[in-house]
This record gives sequence, structure tokens and C-alpha cells, in this order.
Amino acid sequence: MGWNTWNKYGCNINEDLIRETADIMVEHGYLAAGYEYLNLDDCWQSNERDENGTIIVDSEAFPSGIKALADYVHSRGLKFGIYSSAGRETCAGRMASLGYEKQDAVTYAEWGVDYLKYDNCNWGENDGPAHVRFQAMKDAIEKTGRDMFYSICSWGAENTWDWASQMGQSFRTHDDIYNDWSSIVQIMAVHTKLTDFGGPGHWADPDMLEIGNGRLNYYESKAQMSLWAAMKAPLILGNTLAEMPKELYDIATNPEIIAVNQDPLGIPARRIHGSGAYTDIWAGPLVNDSLVVVMVNWDDAPGGMVIDVSKPWSVGYQGPNVTATELWSGQVTNGTTIDVFLASHEAKVFKFTGGTFNHSKLPMEQWSIIDNTDEKVYPAASLSNSVHGLARRRGLKKAIGDAYVIALGNVNPPETGALTFHQVKGRGIYAMIITYRDCFSWDPCGNKFSRRWNLRVTVNDGEPTWISLRSSHHWLGQQRNRYTMGIVLTEGENNDIHFDNPDGFAPSIEGITLRRLRDLPEVVVAGNGDDDHPTAFILSPMESGDPLAPQGALPELGRLIVDYTWEWVIFALLIIFGVWLVRIIRDRRRRQRKDLEYILLTTS
Repeated sequence: MGWNTWNKYGCNINEDLIRETADIMVEHGYLAAGYEYLNLDDCWQSNERDENGTIIVDSEAFPSGIKALADYVHSRGLKFGIYSSAGRETCAGRMASLGYEKQDAVTYAEWGVDYLKYDNCNWGENDGPAHVRFQAMKDAIEKTGRDMFYSICSWGAENTWDWASQMGQSFRTHDDIYNDWSSIVQIMAVHTKLTDFGGPGHWADPDMLEIGNGRLNYYESKAQMSLWAAMKAPLILGNTLAEMPKELYDIATNPEIIAVNQDPLGIPARRIHGSGAYTDIWAGPLVNDSLVVVMVNWDDAPGGMVIDVSKPWSVGYQGPNVTATELWSGQVTNGTTIDVFLASHEAKVFKFTGGTFNHSKLPMEQWSIIDNTDEKVYPAASLSNSVHGLARRRGLKKAIGDAYVIALGNVNPPETGALTFHQVKGRGIYAMIITYRDCFSWDPCGNKFSRRWNLRVTVNDGEPTWISLRSSHHWLGQQRNRYTMGIVLTEGENNDIHFDNPDGFAPSIEGITLRRLRDLPEVVVAGNGDDDHPTAFILSPMESGDPLAPQGALPELGRLIVDYTWEWVIFALLIIFGVWLVRIIRDRRRRQRKDLEYILLTTS
């Protein structure tokens, strides 16, 4: 727990700010609440090293030097953190540590650094993979003999969770958070798949808190604090502490919520139910056979739901004297069933006591996936669900037939992104409606210009079909999209549908709906969908919901026109407005000249 300069101040930092913040952390009760680290992010360093290779501090921003500043922070009872990068330059273009790991680690130890955030900017292909560069700094820190918290910030690139959990005390799972509710939604779509990789001594880090930075409202601030606490994520504030409103201060320093985050078991909560656009339920064990349950409403409208934690398919928390305490309000409910109403973007946190359960069998989330089979980029979800089993469990009586919404289960990442349908009655041609969320970042996911994300769909090892799904990750966009394509399923068991993108990141598939097609499309009748080689195929433009999703030159040209329609319209309107404004100004000047000429003529 602590505070970091980046989210609020970026490169606009200096030693006066750090000293003032140290004072506030102590005097306003942040340290007492548990926020003990005061961390400098990028831009404390200059762009140079001295003749001995020692990094030079920015003397204008930190004229007293880092050692004196660290001593002051320590004198207030706080711990002091610093930042560097496993590249040739930091993300802001300052001097980084690649090739100077040993020297920088010794320097940090001499300064009294307690925490190192190590970023992953500005390295080249010849500099080696991330795990090698980050290992070099880990080894250098250990040789100094100083105890430093090592925070690995490689944004989930190169499967961070596969190696960083054995290397650092925390590791980032996602691109940088930004100050908006949509960023939290995007981060959670990824981080929910990775909670099991975190734990005591190697915390999975979804990035810092945005509470108090002016964009998250009261309920959204509660929701971020609730989820971060339950997931056992590092709680790092990044706002101007002196300007924290009282209601947000109470959120950030709530002792009951912080106790969940700092629970001695250190076991991250898992998402056990996710309804995509609506409500998520997270659950995790706490000491003394307690259970934490977080319910969050992603929707823009208020809503509610009922959960009974005693059910085996839920959590299996049972006992004769179970009580549930809502930690934000203190309201107590007897029994294992709670009926919860949530405002838009609100979260509530329940602590169950008086019962027992086997937390090793706590169910993983059953409703959403992120699929990508390129292990160098992102872990795929491995899925194998019985349609009939899901139907029984959720009270549904239809298997694959006229229509069926498939809940996608995430069974321990990585391996392959696939769905398995059992006991299909008769060979069938289906319309498959894919409900998906955008990938979380432009650079690894798609083309900034085309705003499309590639997805490969393969059915039963047949010929793969590539589609380019529409992105909504821009100012006119929505959070979710749908695309409909055709698939052929065979009679019998083990009909597998694979979603992946071996060339990069893929969208987050939240669910699919299968609707049986009564009329066989010509492409299937022609022989591309025989029983030996079932396949996925493109439906007609009217049926697909996005006629430009198929790959090819014509759709690509169409995307540049259609996907940018609003931009073209706005650009045209701006041109028209500009021409109109120029004419107005020109006509006014003409009238002024005529009036002046008239005045001159009449006076002469």
C-alpha cells in the first residue's frame, strides 16, 4: 500500500511535492491506514550518467538529491520507492537501467530505496526478452543485500505471469490504467483470468487506484477499491492527497476493506459469476473460515440479484450460524442468502462468518473468456463444457437447438481457446452470434488506422475462417459488439470451436448464442461443410451484423469508408462551417469598407 506520483503528476514532480506528500500521508492518517510506501515514478532522473556510469538526478527538480529526500521520507516513518526501466530509456525518455543494472542497484541501496518499480520501455530486439532483462535487475538487487520490493511493470507482455511471479513481489497484468471507469472495465476483463497467478509474495497487479483524480464518481471509486481489495492487488493511490474529498478519503482508508486486502491468507478472490454487461460476483477465503463476496454492477442502470453462497455451484459456504456483514455500510444479514440492490457502477462487499467451506474447490468464473493461442502474447482460455450439464445446472432445458446461449467456462488458462459441445443431435448448421469486448490496448491488439481486431475461428479442425471484428475503442464507441457467422456442427460428441489470433491479441469473447439455420446457406450445400471437414463460414451481409468483417481487399476498403463515416461527416461539417465563417467575415469586411467609403464621400 502506498502512493505514486505518475497518475496525477506525470513528469511534473519535484522534491517539495514529495516532502509535502510525506507530511500529508502521516498527518492525514494515510500511513495509519496502511499506506506506507511513497514512490517516485518516472522523471526523477536526468538523461545522462557521470564518467563512472552513475545515474545523474534531475538537479532542477531535486536539488538536494535523492538520498536526502529518501532520508526525509524515512524520518516520517514511511518507506521510499523509485522507478526505472529495463530499457535504454524510461517511458518518458529519461536514463534507464539496461546494461547498468548492478550499478543502479548499488546506487538505490546507498540512497535507502525500499521499492523499485521497473518498467519495460525503449528496448530493442537485440536486448533480449523481458524475463532476461528483468532477471538482471533482480539479481543486482539481491547482491546489494538491501530489502527492496521489486514491482515488475511489463503490462502483461510476453506472458508476464509465467515468469514474473517467481521474480518480483508484484507484477502488472495490463496496460496502464487511465482515469475513467471504462479503463477499470477493460482491466477487469483481463485481470479476472489471472488472479490465480498472484498470491503471497507475488501479487498480481492491475495497476494503481484512480480514486480522487476527479473522473470516478463515488460509486465507481467504491467499486475499484472493493475489487482491488478482494483481488489482493497492491493499493497504490495516485492523487493529490491534500485535495481528497471526505467521502473519497473514507473509501480509501476504510479499515474493513483494507483488512480484506491485507488478509493474512493472501488468497485473491476469484470471479465465480460474470454476466458480461451486468453483474459480477467475486468470492475468496479469509482467515478464520471467513468468506469475502464482492458484487459489482457494470451496467449504466441500477440493478440487483440474489445469491446463496451455500449452494455447491456457488461457493458451498455452510453453517448453522452464518452471518453476512456488508463492509461499507455495516449492515448484518443472517443466513447464507443475500438480496442485493446496486446503483449504476456500484459494488458491495460482504464478509460471511460462522460457516466453513473448502476454498480449494472455490469455482472459477463460468461466464467469460479471453482467447489467444499465441503463448508469447496472451494465455488462451482452455474450455470444455457440457451443454447439457450447463442446461441442468442453470435450469435450462434446451441443448443445442433453435437457440441457446452458451456460458463459456474458463478452466485454468493456458493451452488452447476452445469450446466443446457434447451430444449434438444431428448434423446442424448454426448461426453463431459472438458477443465480444474490445481488446484493451491499441498497440498489441489491432491497427490504429483500421480499428479492427483479427479473430480466427476453427470448427473441428476444419479450414479456419478469419474475420476482422469491429472495434469500438474510440470516442464514438460502445463497450460491447456482436458479430454473427455460420458454423457446422457434427452429430455426436466433441464439437470443438476454437477462437484465437496467433498474430496478436484477440477480443474478449463474453459469450456466444447458437441459432439453428433452417435454410442451408449455399456455401455449405456446395460441399465446404461436409461431415469430415466441418467449417466456419461467412453469412450474408444482412445476417452478419457487420458485412465488412470478412477479410479481403474489398472489405478492407469498405472499412476505411464505413467505419470512419462519422469522422467523414464531422470533417465535412467542419469544412462547411469554415467556409461559411470565412464568407461571413469576408462579407462583414466588405460592408465595413463600403460604409467607410460612403462616410468619406459624404464628408468630402
